[in-house]
Amino acid sequence: MSLSTLNKSSIINDFDAIDDRDYVSTELSAAPQRPGDVLSHLLLAAVLSSKKFHKLLSSPSRLIIMRAKDDTMAHLLDSYLSEYDPCLTVQAYTEMSRSGGRFEPKGRDELRKLEYGRSVVLISQDPERILIPEALVNADAIIDVPAPNLDAVRKTISCVTGKRVRGLRQSDIEGLRTYDLTAAIRPGLSPGRCVANLRRAASKRSSCASDMVNVPTLEELALTKEVSDWLFGTLQFMKKVTNDEMNPSVLRYACFEGLPGTGKTTVAASLAKSGNWGFVSTSVGEWFAGSGGHLGDVIRAAQRFFDDIALAKGPVIGLLDEIDALPNRAVMEPKDSQFWTPVVTYVLTEIDRLRQSGKPVILVGATNHFDRLDAALVRPGRLEAKVSFVLPTLDDRRWLFQGYVGRMLSVDAIRTLARLAIGASPAQIKSWCLTAIATAETQHRGLSLRDLVDLVAPPNARSAEMDKTVAIHEAGHAIVAHDLGLPIEEISILSLGDVGGFVNTGPHERTILTRSEIERFGTVLLGGRAADIVLGRGANAGAASDLEAVNHLLRSAMLDLGLYGSIKTAKNVDSRNFRDGVTLATAIEIELNRLLERAIEIVTRRQRDISCLVEVLLPERVVSGERFHEILAGGSSQRSVCNLKHTRSIGRPTQ
Repeated sequence: MSLSTLNKSSIINDFDAIDDRDYVSTELSAAPQRPGDVLSHLLLAAVLSSKKFHKLLSSPSRLIIMRAKDDTMAHLLDSYLSEYDPCLTVQAYTEMSRSGGRFEPKGRDELRKLEYGRSVVLISQDPERILIPEALVNADAIIDVPAPNLDAVRKTISCVTGKRVRGLRQSDIEGLRTYDLTAAIRPGLSPGRCVANLRRAASKRSSCASDMVNVPTLEELALTKEVSDWLFGTLQFMKKVTNDEMNPSVLRYACFEGLPGTGKTTVAASLAKSGNWGFVSTSVGEWFAGSGGHLGDVIRAAQRFFDDIALAKGPVIGLLDEIDALPNRAVMEPKDSQFWTPVVTYVLTEIDRLRQSGKPVILVGATNHFDRLDAALVRPGRLEAKVSFVLPTLDDRRWLFQGYVGRMLSVDAIRTLARLAIGASPAQIKSWCLTAIATAETQHRGLSLRDLVDLVAPPNARSAEMDKTVAIHEAGHAIVAHDLGLPIEEISILSLGDVGGFVNTGPHERTILTRSEIERFGTVLLGGRAADIVLGRGANAGAASDLEAVNHLLRSAMLDLGLYGSIKTAKNVDSRNFRDGVTLATAIEIELNRLLERAIEIVTRRQRDISCLVEVLLPERVVSGERFHEILAGGSSQRSVCNLKHTRSIGRPTQ
């Protein structure tokens, strides 16, 4: 008979199903006094009559498997049954053993005792995973031991204290595990004190669960379109699985990756809440913080997480945060391999176990460093769906603003806000919109563009002269990049922390770096300095980061990439004699001057375009790639700079 055909609380093979109710006696005077023994006694009585129980355990050469609700209960049953009959071989297994970096199932040694006529009882909270397959196939009986219910807990307290229990309710034991019960019910305490202990433990458990009450649903979250599409598509699958309309195999495990603070953890919890699924979370850091940091302790902490998911009563989402803390075995130092390889292997094995269980489970990993992950962790069948939590693009920002305030502002106003919100996270955009709406409602008026502009791009403390200096510098970068064939995505003169302005070049065809490509990027980096020299007040300290970047670029090209003469790498190059009697410092300086002259030539030739761009940047502060091309088209058709001022200036927003 296959395991899939077994019914809970059943005796299989040559044992008949239990029809009578002649349970093991639960009279208080007859029951054991230790809390664990009492619980074991009562729970076994719930599934086996006294007659059947005795017959099962006293028959020679019987193999019995008991499935406990958790690892603590497995060990309690072991202790109780070992004292029941010293001739009985009883062993609880709650985790697999490690051998040579692999995890092996248990129970082989105990099965050998069957040859000598001994009966064997193997107990586990997950026998299909932890015990050897031979034990499951050849078992004479597989017994599901139920979790303690209210009646069992009440009788345990009465038996341990010798007094009747009053006032115990279901809510007092809700969510408690076996070790919570045995820690709360102690010999020498009064029944009232035991009940108080249980209530305190249940309250702490429920407070953890109540955290989900404050978790927003997906509809309440600010999400980029890519993330939103994946989440709501997954939510539809979850609902169909819950309603038995689809098999759980359609569910894909995922890896949430992206910058810190982009809401990966919150989104995982929100997905669980929106689907009315359970939620279990942990992190690799917690495995170390909650243990002594020893290999066995870390693996046991990981096991508790995977067991909580596998043994959950209903559909569940599991979140494994900080998965980049599990090192990539391909680049691991040999000295670290002995510790980390078993941990990584165990996690991979447990992911496979969840996948193969056929249960309604979605496992989500979260990381800020996707490139550091072990390839086996994110291969198909494991955390296969990569969901990127990145800062919103211009289209994403437009989509987000449209969702929050699109009914209150014009299309042009939404476009303006999307331009100005460069670098903002979805959560920040949501906060701005809700704050602006609240401000307008407090003042009993409609929402205006100005309400949001003041939040998204508040006036900075820079002078008008400084703003123009920054605009000239960034316009120089943009025009030089455009002239050399690089697409422009956004140009900004907004002051964001230490950054006074920037130019984002959009995606372009990826090629293997050549000397000409190095020089193209180097020229773009010097475009801002060229504009400072030709159109501004001269070279200034604002180009410091540009100079560092271009120096690094050339140094790498000369010493590491072999693109300037010698193909010796940095380790074999004497910096005092780089090539043909020229030092490395001199060689870099020659190239820097040549690239700067090239940038100055472009800036000088396209002064009109730079001036047009500066005149638009000063009032608008952020220019998109689309707007950039509009400006260049206006300049090339001989329109005057003044005619460009029909654009939507945030100083005087058009409603």
